Amino acid sequence: MKKTLFALIASASLMLAGAANAGILGFEDVATDGDFAGLGDINPYAGLTFSDDWFAGDTGIDGYGNGAHGGTHFAVNGFGSDGATIGSATPFSFAGAWFAAPDGAADKASWIAIAAYDAANNLIGTTGPVAIGSSYTWAAAAFDNVSSLTITRDTGWFVMDDFTTAASVPPGGTVPEPASPLVLGLGAFALILGRARRRKAPGSAA
Repeated sequence: MKKTLFALIASASLMLAGAANAGILGFEDVATDGDFAGLGDINPYAGLTFSDDWFAGDTGIDGYGNGAHGGTHFAVNGFGSDGATIGSATPFSFAGAWFAAPDGAADKASWIAIAAYDAANNLIGTTGPVAIGSSYTWAAAAFDNVSSLTITRDTGWFVMDDFTTAASVPPGGTVPEPASPLVLGLGAFALILGRARRRKAPGSAA
């Protein structure tokens, strides 16, 4: 019985660790105040390292009213830069992110592509070109053991929001609820514990 309990506790701990590592980065906590703020200036941000051509902005900036997918903040490839990167000293899983072309940009991207690399700079995979427009589009990925991402485009500016670090995302772009496996695990633990107590109770059937 003790071995079973220890195994269940260990499983629950692993589920909690997985939940802690899953999340959505919406840039809402970056101080922008109606202007752009360099994400490279606050590295590491949310455990990630952004190249100097990444900036955070908000929908109060002229021409960027469509810049946020959720909330009011977003990230943008400053100066219309190509090959903006996001890295981490600790490998992570990447599910994808939402992208659009900012309404106010004179030179707008019509597609983006995301390439993922491991710590040895080996290519893990790529999304290939994902067409984007003024409305947000989900760029789906399921890359594990990622140390860096490079985001390229055909030309000009794009905005990115709700950068999602999770192993996968179901159809429709909804993010899986990390607590669900934990709830199931705890439920199984409760059932086994209850059964063990009934067996020990006087007069209970074997």
